[in-house]
Amino acid sequence: MIDTKFRKIAQPGFDSIAKGFVALKLTPTTISIFAFFIGIIASVFLSQGYILVSLVLLWASGLFDVIDGTVARMTNKSSKLGAFYDLIFDRMVESSIILGFYFFHPEYALAYLIFFIAVIFNFSTFMIAGALFKNESSKSMHYDIGLAERTETFIIFTLMMIFHKYLFWILMFFNIIIFITGGIRFFRITKNSSNFS
Repeated sequence: MIDTKFRKIAQPGFDSIAKGFVALKLTPTTISIFAFFIGIIASVFLSQGYILVSLVLLWASGLFDVIDGTVARMTNKSSKLGAFYDLIFDRMVESSIILGFYFFHPEYALAYLIFFIAVIFNFSTFMIAGALFKNESSKSMHYDIGLAERTETFIIFTLMMIFHKYLFWILMFFNIIIFITGGIRFFRITKNSSNFS
């Protein structure tokens, strides 16, 4: 929800950063890969308990994840393949962070497992909505708005790192939000099923 509601406000700042990447002639795919590897490295530091380093790397990964799409639109290089990479890399980074949490605090394994179930459900409804609903945005596919989007996920991860004594309850709260997001989308798709050919 934050991504959708506040993106227009923050976009001028992202545009300024993206212009630097355009000047360096970095492709959107290269930036996506860079974001992916930074996120993976963040999870490694997290697994060893280096919270501050992990936090900085996590948000750097998130920033590059925003910049890749901005560069793609600036250079007219938006593509369905790029959108595919972006979606897969994002989920891999999020999964690796949860794996990092597991090594940091293995006693909360149940919350991590429920997170993965919630994400599979939510992402499945997201992809179906993307395929069925008409794309009316500047993105390469229809992006369905949800309560739990990328920025919310990063905020929750940040809270889990800083307040790790309450990690289980923070993540369980977020798991519920993810299930609600997927559930709302599931019923919206069902309600509009007669409009799909």
